[in-house]
Amino acid sequence: MSEAVNPSEPLPSPLRRGLGAQMRTLREKRGVSRQELGGRTNFSSSAIGAFERGDRAMDPGMVERVDELLAGDGLLKAVLPYLEEEGRYAPQFRDFAPIEKKAVSLWVYDTHIVNGLLQTPAYARQVFRDHWPPVDAAEIEHRLEVRIGRQVLLHRDPPPVLCFVLEESFLRRRIGGEAVWREQLQHLLECGRLPHVSIQLVPLECEEHVGAPGPMTIAETPEHRMLGYVEGQLQSWVISAREVVSEMIQRHANIRAVALSPRASAERLEQLLGER
Repeated sequence: MSEAVNPSEPLPSPLRRGLGAQMRTLREKRGVSRQELGGRTNFSSSAIGAFERGDRAMDPGMVERVDELLAGDGLLKAVLPYLEEEGRYAPQFRDFAPIEKKAVSLWVYDTHIVNGLLQTPAYARQVFRDHWPPVDAAEIEHRLEVRIGRQVLLHRDPPPVLCFVLEESFLRRRIGGEAVWREQLQHLLECGRLPHVSIQLVPLECEEHVGAPGPMTIAETPEHRMLGYVEGQLQSWVISAREVVSEMIQRHANIRAVALSPRASAERLEQLLGER
């Protein structure tokens, strides 16, 4: 289940491939050729093939039209709510989004930027503005809405166990300027006061480089299965191999061991806020 995603040419998601397979099955069952279906929908036969392989996404209108033309009785249209949910997230995050949403515990290690679950709107907006290549204002607002929407996890009932370990080094960078930076650190203090949330900092004076492999997230599913997630340079991997996830769990525990305690971490954040 380990997968890398090229952001410029996203791999077809299982949902999109499944919809395409259903479309092909219906078409063949009705005795309709790709060329014939393309003629009825103003697409080429090659485009129909791309839809059926999942290489090309269908918009809701196309799905509804094909369902009607192939007498699907709502079989294809039933997938539309799930396609809409999938389309909310960036390609590299879409496979992990439903895992995060349902997780009973998350164990996170961040090295370069505050985790999306802990970002303030102003901090997140600045992160999106600094994205390269640049994205337009509408896309920034869409990404911001999705990111802040993920944060309902912090207040879900029953609450998940959330453990965040952050490198102090990147917290010293005043992303967005003084006001945005101060608000973000204050927000970290507030999140850390939630009874089910733990925030620990790896201090600058730590001499052990136990986090060398980079940032990671470990998620526990409602079935108590552990899955790993890593992301970098707009590529991502959801990891299910037990031996690999076991190593990630061990590394995360080792990182927590050299980090400041939650209380000492809160004191360090207050210290940072007091500096000029």
